[in-house]
Amino acid sequence: MRAGYVRGRHFTEYVDTVKDLKRTSRLEKLEELLVELIDATEAEDRKRRWGVAPWYYEEAAKLYRKLKNHGREVAILERFARQRHAPGVSPARLLQRLEKARKLLVESQE
Repeated sequence: MRAGYVRGRHFTEYVDTVKDLKRTSRLEKLEELLVELIDATEAEDRKRRWGVAPWYYEEAAKLYRKLKNHGREVAILERFARQRHAPGVSPARLLQRLEKARKLLVESQE
């Protein structure tokens, strides 16, 4: 499979699909697709060295927060933190979200 592609389409072509799955509350399918898209953006970064697309990580983090799965939210944000970041505001915002998610995880375990 080519770097950056999921199910025969480039990861950037899935924004509307992600929004549709979210809007129609098909959360299991949404999570499955987001993980594939995150894998694809990381594969493309390994090839092109442009940095990952943060939107997919953010959508996964929002999903996990909605499900009150703070452990998975922290894990996906930590995965993002380990990646090369493209320029822009999103990386800093996601790293701030990671700090909040870590606090929520600790609070949920008390």
